[in-house]
Parts: sequence; structure tokens; C-alpha cells
Amino acid sequence: MGKRKSIILFISLIAISLFLCISTFSLLANSSSYKIENILSNFFLNMPICLIIGAIDYKVISILQKNNSKYSASHSVIIDFILTALLIGTLSIVVNYVLLLIFPGKFDILYQVLPMILWNSIIVLFIELFFYNKRQIENENKLNIIEKEKAIYQFEALKNQINPHFLFNSLNVLSSLAYQDAEKTNLFTKKLSNVYRYLLTTHDRPTVTLQEELQFVDSYLYLEQIRFGDTLQVFIENDKKHQDKAIIPASLQMLVENALKHNISTSKSPLIIYITINKGGVTVSNNIQLRSYVTKNGMGLNNLRKQYSLYDKEVLITEIKTNFIVKLPYI
Repeated sequence: MGKRKSIILFISLIAISLFLCISTFSLLANSSSYKIENILSNFFLNMPICLIIGAIDYKVISILQKNNSKYSASHSVIIDFILTALLIGTLSIVVNYVLLLIFPGKFDILYQVLPMILWNSIIVLFIELFFYNKRQIENENKLNIIEKEKAIYQFEALKNQINPHFLFNSLNVLSSLAYQDAEKTNLFTKKLSNVYRYLLTTHDRPTVTLQEELQFVDSYLYLEQIRFGDTLQVFIENDKKHQDKAIIPASLQMLVENALKHNISTSKSPLIIYITINKGGVTVSNNIQLRSYVTKNGMGLNNLRKQYSLYDKEVLITEIKTNFIVKLPYI
């Protein structure tokens, strides 16, 4: 209701401003014969017309604004001007023609229509400025939301990797490797540093290329496969034509980590993860072998969904009897 009142007030202000401008111009042009009675009569005669034109223009432009997303801002403004001028011009001709039938010889259609089109152009200009300002405010608000949601997601991604469990497990594996295989120890250390380097260098980036994310996931999977051994099997079907596509940083890693956190893996029943890359996006699926003591709060997936929703993209989640499947779209 408040929004409707604001729109009515806005249109009224435009109409009053337009009327005052016209009256002032007329007074300056013909000050000797322009009396206060004429101003008042013109006000009550022309004010409703200005309000009607303003209401029609606002409604038409608001509809066009919703459907003109494929056009540039300048093209949209031109389209708005042309369509509203045609509409108001046509309505003026119809109204004046009807009046001419009722009062023959009292109305000059051309003389009546041209001022209407002029008034319409001025009103449209004000309305376009209003919508431009509205879009700017909405874009600023959206950017603020994006920055806030991005910061939350990146904090969660970084926190998940720096949490004591991950560090403890990684350092424990590293300690064991140091006594067994110096070369593997060196590689494990490099992969671990790659994981943290990636998280730290992408924390201020809204998106990364698929190639960058896959390199990060490769380092992360190496650490986990050393820890889990043959109980973790990962298969990646990589269509390299899509390496330059953009996705959310750490999104693939988060899905792999989710599978590890919520499912058990044994030599008899290994956890099997498939990462499939095609033109439609990236799909991560795993067999369901749920742990009995893990709470499914879904915070990681909810954060991921929020990140993609900021780009008007949807994360598709499918859970069937034996498999859990998540599809990430490209951005």
C-alpha cells in the first residue's frame, strides 16, 4: 500500500511540475492577458489530463522495464518514448474525435494532440530518471548482498579447511609418511600448501575457472586418498572444452568433503565419487553409505545455493535410494 501511495505522489508531483512550467512559460510569453482566473481554470482543466498521462506512462514503462532486459539502457529509453508517444497520441486522437462528433467545429485535433505528445515526452523523461535511480539503488543493494554472502561462504570454506580435524588428520598423515617415504612426504607437503594457497588467493574472487578449481580439487583429493587409501575412489570425466567456464571457488571441493563427512568408506564398501564435466555444468555424485553419528544440517549446501542464486543460477540436488547427486551450473 505504501508503494502505491509513493507512485501516486510521484506522478502527482510530475504533473504539478509540468503544469507550473507550462503556466510560467505562458505567463512570460503573454503576461498582459494572462490572468489568475485563467491559471486556475487551466489548472483544473489540464491537471487531470497530466495525471492520467502520468499514470498511463508509468504503467506502460514499468511493464516495458520488466520485458526489455535484452536491450541496452539507451535502446530501452527510445522504445519507451516511442511506444508511450504512440499510445498517448492515439488516445488523444480518439478522445478529440469523439469530442468533435459531440461538439462539431469546436476542436482542432492536431492542435490538441501535439501538446499531449509534448507533455507525454516530458513526463516520460521524469519517469525514466525515476526508474534509472531505482535501478541504481537496487544494483547497489544487490552488490552489497553479493559481497556479504560471498564473505560468509568464503569464511565457511576457509574455516572448514583450517578446522582442527583437517589439520590434525593432515599432520598425522604427514608424520607417518616422514618415516616411510621421503618423496611422498615431500609431495604431500606440496599438495597441502597448494590447498591453503588456493583458499587464500581466491578469498576475494567471486568466481574461478573450472581449470583452477580442478587443480585445487586434485591437491585436496591427493591428501584425502593418502588418508583413506583404497576405501576412497574418485573418477573424473573431464571434458576439457569447458576448462575456461566459471564456477564458485571451492564449490567442487566442498561437495567432495561433504561426501567424505557424511558417508563411511571401507575396503569392502568403498566410497565412490564421480565428477562429471559437460556443457551443462559439473555433476558430483556419490554412493550413499551414511554415518550414524553425523548430523545433516545442510549448511554447506545452503551456502553454496545462496552463492549461485546471486547469479540467478540454481544448484540441482537429487537424492535417490543409493546415490546423492549435485549439479553445479556454470556462471
